[in-house]
Amino acid sequence: MAPLRNKLMQVLLISTYDLGHQPFSLASPAASLTAAGAKVSCNDLAVEDLKENVVKTANIIGLYLQMHTATRLSVALLPRLKKLNPHAHIVFYGLYAPLNSEYLKKIGGDSFVGGEFEDGLVQIYNNLKNGNSDPSVHLTSTDNQDFSKPLRDDLPDLSNYAHLIVGDGSKKIVGYTEASRGCKHKCRHCPVVPVYKGRFRIIESDMVLADIRQQIANGAEHISFGDPDFFNGPSHAVKIISALHKEFPKISYDATIKIEHLLKHKDLLSTLKETGCLFITTAVESVEEDILKILDKGHTQEDFKQVAQITQDIGIPISPTFVPFTPWTTKQGFLCLLDTIAELGLIENVAPIQLAIRLLIPNKSFLLELPQIQPHLLGYNQEALSYQWSNMDKSVENLCIEVQKIVELGTVNNLPRVELFKTIYTATRKACGLDNSPLPYKILSNSAAIPSMSEPWFCCAEPTLEQLSRL
Repeated sequence: MAPLRNKLMQVLLISTYDLGHQPFSLASPAASLTAAGAKVSCNDLAVEDLKENVVKTANIIGLYLQMHTATRLSVALLPRLKKLNPHAHIVFYGLYAPLNSEYLKKIGGDSFVGGEFEDGLVQIYNNLKNGNSDPSVHLTSTDNQDFSKPLRDDLPDLSNYAHLIVGDGSKKIVGYTEASRGCKHKCRHCPVVPVYKGRFRIIESDMVLADIRQQIANGAEHISFGDPDFFNGPSHAVKIISALHKEFPKISYDATIKIEHLLKHKDLLSTLKETGCLFITTAVESVEEDILKILDKGHTQEDFKQVAQITQDIGIPISPTFVPFTPWTTKQGFLCLLDTIAELGLIENVAPIQLAIRLLIPNKSFLLELPQIQPHLLGYNQEALSYQWSNMDKSVENLCIEVQKIVELGTVNNLPRVELFKTIYTATRKACGLDNSPLPYKILSNSAAIPSMSEPWFCCAEPTLEQLSRL
């Protein structure tokens, strides 16, 4: 391959879906590649059309595989990219790239970069620029790297993305950044774990704050921190939010923090409240103790209840997420989950989709190491990019399907959360063979609406027909 030192090489970075926010993981590598000499374009297909003219001239096309949904959408998009530009070097990067590299190579991928991916993308760029005979890179790195201020100029305006709905019904434009990557913990169902294996890496606070400043200058009124766990490095987190509040006292924010960390660092919650934290997303997953142990969540049902009370006392709402349907879920366990949510006054805090999620088991998941999963596995589905499984109690599978239909229909009709919850609760009681008596008062009572994103936060779901049609 002839070197391209005298030619300005063009790189196109594509995101198909990134949880409703402006993709940090296009903006961050765009800065690194630009510094290396590349001409970089960004294309977020969640809110804009494919830039076909750029596809046709790109030397490198990078597809960001943040989670399962983005991976499925990127696979669907690839034939179109190949048709427009059969000679471009195709790079898959992000968590799901190394987990699915064999299949992605089979369908036309050239390089695969997981973990800390900015340096890997620059390496691919330099390989092609210098005419290396084999420019491909297969790299999963959790090494520390230097970050540049994310380059967001070529991304759609923040107003195009999910916004924050405040309790009074008003809206705020949302910015998004990351203060760290990876995670100290090894929850067995989490796709972060097979890549980072219990490691986490901070992004320098100066870079995080510089990224926040430029988004505020572009209209952001609220910042969403996308770290897998904001309290993996609590001192780092507090340093950033304290500086943010000092410089921009009217800017609010939210973060994701484990139940375990919320208990361990409960003394820091008042600092979060004082610096403008509007809500905390926390992955509860289940209230069935055996399932929590299988998932290695590091907390119990009682811990969840304690956190709900502590955060309520502090005045920071929690937004719990769940994986309610697993191979080990029972109907009674699901009913217990609903009762617990109601008893804790969290009906309005839970996005209905969180009550309908079915466990996703991606390739190389740590769950596959457990003997408890083996009787439930039905084999690996390459097209679905996940292992298929079944609950031995078919009535649980039927209940899952019914709940998913309730949530889908209710979302289309924009029904209030409490109405959807009541419908799900009634269906669950019926599935459990309980009488059709009036619902308990605690479920009928409305709690105050809490701040929430206009697009519910969930990462491991199948793409919708609308998402696929855009490609």
